[in-house]
Amino acid sequence: MRNADLKQSVANITTWAVLASCLMLGFNCDVRAADPADHAPLAGTKALKLDGDIASHLVSGVDRFLLREIDRSVKRRSRHWQRMQASPAAYEKSIAANRQRLAHITGVRDPRVAFTAPQLVATTEQAGLVARGDGYDVYAVRWPSIGDMHAEGLLLQPRETAPLANVVAIPDAGQSPEQLAGLVPGIDPAWQFARRLAASGCRVLVPTVISRKQQKRNGRANLTHREYLYRSAFELGRHLIGYELQKVLAAVDWFKQGDKQQQKPVGVIGYGEGGLLAMFAGAIDPRIDAVCCSGSFGTRHGSWHEPLDRNVFGLLDQF
Repeated sequence: MRNADLKQSVANITTWAVLASCLMLGFNCDVRAADPADHAPLAGTKALKLDGDIASHLVSGVDRFLLREIDRSVKRRSRHWQRMQASPAAYEKSIAANRQRLAHITGVRDPRVAFTAPQLVATTEQAGLVARGDGYDVYAVRWPSIGDMHAEGLLLQPRETAPLANVVAIPDAGQSPEQLAGLVPGIDPAWQFARRLAASGCRVLVPTVISRKQQKRNGRANLTHREYLYRSAFELGRHLIGYELQKVLAAVDWFKQGDKQQQKPVGVIGYGEGGLLAMFAGAIDPRIDAVCCSGSFGTRHGSWHEPLDRNVFGLLDQF
């Protein structure tokens, strides 16, 4: 369709839309040709004339405005924080509202489902015990998170001794729990931190992270699994990051409830997308004793360069 035809079509659709709206609202509509006098400029104004494409001017203006607001957010951020450093307890109390705000904007709002232990995933062809390592066993497991949502992954359990610590090891979006545990190729052995932690005596739970595999949606746009879920979650006031955080925090719930006497330390470690989730989890939940964030640590001011599903509404205003 030529530009002139397209403009005329838009004009016709607009006219009929206005007329239909008037009829539905019970207004008497007088549809007539525009009087040239109606286009006379208001006093003290003049016509706006731009060279080039108007839409490009609009996008450039929005870019300048948003980049300026990102820069301004740094100075405004302190108004949200009243840190009290007299004692650890006073500090925790002073930042409690900030933790709650971070949980809210990342979508961590729904109550998690309590459970006594992860379930073994087994069939008549595949046992729940999928491998044995140096001093530990590897199980295929799943555990409830929120509502009907479950997490799935691997549990690396010390075979004959009590665990030294409990760790949630979170892979990148392009990695599988099996790769992180060294069961299949794809990750250099030095970076198989789930396997290395288990070999060091830790109990390690490795959740599956939604991948970035692309797929056509409704026969049209090519979207990754992560962006597709992000878009629908946004409409519900939730977030893909929040859904995955709930899986991690459900694991922390299990570690804490099953270890009330010994109080083994709880840590989260992640790389890439897993690093981002580990960082958010440690910021939201004070029960987590240690966080290792790799491949995702740094300022969020350039997040607009990154995949859309990492966008968190209002994040830079406070954090």
